[in-house]
Amino acid sequence: MKKITIGFLLLFALSASTYAQDVKKVRTALTIAQLPGAGAQKLEPVKADIDKLAADPKTSANAEVLAMKAEIYGLIAADSSLKTKYPNADIEGFETLKKYLEVEPTEKTLKEDRYTGVNQIYASLFNSGVKLYNEKNWEAAFDKFKNVTELSDILISRKWSNTTFDTTSNLYAGVTAQNAKKEAEAAKYYGALANQKVRGQDYESLYEFLTKYYLNNKNEAEFKKYVALAKEVYPTNTLWNDLEFLYQTKNADVTTMVKTFDAEDAAGKLTSANYFDYGNLFVGDKKIRDMEAAKRAEYTQKGVYAFTKAYEKDTANALASYNVGVTNYAQWEEQLDAARQIKGTTADIKTKRAAADKLVDAAADKSLIWMERAFNSLAAKTTRTNLEKGTLGKSTDLLYNLYAYKKERSKVLNPKDYDRFDAKGKFYDNLHGKY
Repeated sequence: MKKITIGFLLLFALSASTYAQDVKKVRTALTIAQLPGAGAQKLEPVKADIDKLAADPKTSANAEVLAMKAEIYGLIAADSSLKTKYPNADIEGFETLKKYLEVEPTEKTLKEDRYTGVNQIYASLFNSGVKLYNEKNWEAAFDKFKNVTELSDILISRKWSNTTFDTTSNLYAGVTAQNAKKEAEAAKYYGALANQKVRGQDYESLYEFLTKYYLNNKNEAEFKKYVALAKEVYPTNTLWNDLEFLYQTKNADVTTMVKTFDAEDAAGKLTSANYFDYGNLFVGDKKIRDMEAAKRAEYTQKGVYAFTKAYEKDTANALASYNVGVTNYAQWEEQLDAARQIKGTTADIKTKRAAADKLVDAAADKSLIWMERAFNSLAAKTTRTNLEKGTLGKSTDLLYNLYAYKKERSKVLNPKDYDRFDAKGKFYDNLHGKY
């Protein structure tokens, strides 16, 4: 029994000695391959040798073998001729690096080798990702940048790099994930950027993505977190308040919102933007639009009040004045249709028609006042947003219709006004299609 044991031990010792010699051989060849002018012809044979050791169960988990494989694959990824032949060298090198760090978390071997190949793996992954990004191959580009950011985190956490956060790689990862329709992944990388409070023109859209993403996913904690960050970094952007309001209205019934509005209005807490948002709620919310006409009319009046207050607090808010005008315009159309349904020649019918006509005239006059305020404010601007351009163009058409009505009514009410209303109508008609 002792002879068998001793024989086994001798055999194991011989085997271990052979493996040690193989590892030493690869290390020597790796050193030579890094000498100036060695080139791909020296590096490629080393790959074959390390692949054999990495495939052998007896040495596949050896720290030095794993370290050298990661180093060799990093050097291959940095060599243009070999990278073409072995396009996944950077990925395989990175995966091997992670395995090595599990086996030898002290990174002793890699440290002794001065972290050979690590920067080359990073550079290859990054450059490949940029190339795929430029080709608009979003899925493949994201796969690259996902690995880049993971490697970057290793570099930073182990203090292999002086950088504290890899902004560029996380931005690429977020953009490619978003374009690849991987919204959860995009939120992860954009969130990492937002947590660093990155700022500047190139980053504002990522805060918009995050706030809208968590709004739509009804994640209140994350939504509030990123709205707060967005307000801190981009305080002049009114979108954040709009999104807060939208989140609030999505998660509350109409009655609750009315009570909140009335309380905040009475307390003087509302800004022009707040009033504007409430106005849009009261005239445009689907739950309100689905109500019966009489109930819906109550909210319409509350919407007009809110838009009016928005304008009073900011007279440059042309959209607020337009919304007051267009809401009254809608009422004018409804009342005009109702008045036209009153037909007959009896005294009672004539009285009803006269009363109805007064309502129509009043709605038209109110609409004209506010529509012209909006038109004058927008027409005076030298630069306009797309929304403002559309609003200005629409206002000219509605003003023409209103003055056409006023012109016809002047024949009955006051013929002296006919020419004035006719001229006004022609003025706005000539502007059709200009804006």
